[in-house]
Amino acid sequence: MSELQISLLAIGLLIVAGVYGFNRFQERKHRRRAEQAFPSGHEDVLLREGGAHASQDIPQDEPSGMQFREDPRIEPVVTMDIEEPWAPEEIVEAESIPAPEPVKAPKSPATHHEDKHAAQLDEIIDYVVKIHPGEPVSAAAANEAVQHQGEPIKHAHWLGLNPNTGGWEKIGEGDAEEYHQLAATLQLASRSGPVSAQDLTEFCNRVQSLADKLAAIAEFPDQQPALTLAMALDQFGADVDVLIGVNVITHKGDAFSATKVRALAESAGMKLQPDGAFHFFNDEGDDLFSLSNLDPAPFSAENIRHLSTHGITFLFDVPKVADGVRVFNQMLVVARQMATTLGGQVVDDNRKPLSDAGVGKIKEQLADIYAKMEAQQIRGGSVRALRLFS
Repeated sequence: MSELQISLLAIGLLIVAGVYGFNRFQERKHRRRAEQAFPSGHEDVLLREGGAHASQDIPQDEPSGMQFREDPRIEPVVTMDIEEPWAPEEIVEAESIPAPEPVKAPKSPATHHEDKHAAQLDEIIDYVVKIHPGEPVSAAAANEAVQHQGEPIKHAHWLGLNPNTGGWEKIGEGDAEEYHQLAATLQLASRSGPVSAQDLTEFCNRVQSLADKLAAIAEFPDQQPALTLAMALDQFGADVDVLIGVNVITHKGDAFSATKVRALAESAGMKLQPDGAFHFFNDEGDDLFSLSNLDPAPFSAENIRHLSTHGITFLFDVPKVADGVRVFNQMLVVARQMATTLGGQVVDDNRKPLSDAGVGKIKEQLADIYAKMEAQQIRGGSVRALRLFS
């Protein structure tokens, strides 16, 4: 072997050794960074004595018969003192119970990207007429033409396309100075029922009158398919329009003090509203569930000091709430803790104790309702659902 070959071999070995050493250095450096960024003092259950079988000692939170999946979550906790019973003669003020951190409801995935106050053309639930002016119409002229239409038609809206934002806005409520395109919409169904042929004809006459006033051309879709859609929306609404509720009643027929109910409701983050019920709102202002009097008299600031009740009812409006299974769980937590503190019990509409099997059936019903709504592109708690179930 020549000296040149020996030299080349030596150089090659040095290069290989250098690369190997560099890689080991980099590996140790990145491992240290990872350990610093993600420290963990938890024992790996798979490395315990007994291997994977050791996991059998871990309690299972969910019954094996659960028919649906829930994402991992931190359950809400309503801090209530349940160690000492309420004294019957004691008048409890809301301020006397330290308010815990309010129960946090998840942000609705249906409304993260939706502006509930923005005007929209929604052909899923609306009859939409596009109006094409021959030349740009000033916002003032458009608003004046709308005002001359007489008594407003329920669920009808007059819209203009804002050239600055590219979005639709209600005429008279936006900031555009002029419109190149207008539209009129009529919601085809609501909780009041489907739109009638007479109402649709009256709406179209109003639109044509406005178009004539603005020297514009109105583009009318056929009315019969719209009436058929209205009937279908009404039937769909009847199928999924459900209120889910649980009751808290006394064990022996003794009445609850309304001041105690108020204190516990406010500790749970609920607020008394003009309808005579306490409501829980999430951070976005969505009404998730309510607490009302099971007896006929509604709660009010005036009567609550001397009122007593034989029960309270927790309710939530299924189609108007997103992620209803999770919200039902939260509502149930509050109901059970209030029942414990008040010395009552949680029961269903038939005054029977609410069992785990009953809770499971309610969750199955909720999952079925939300699946039907998704299939019709009317997601629970969305702008579309809030309009349809108004």
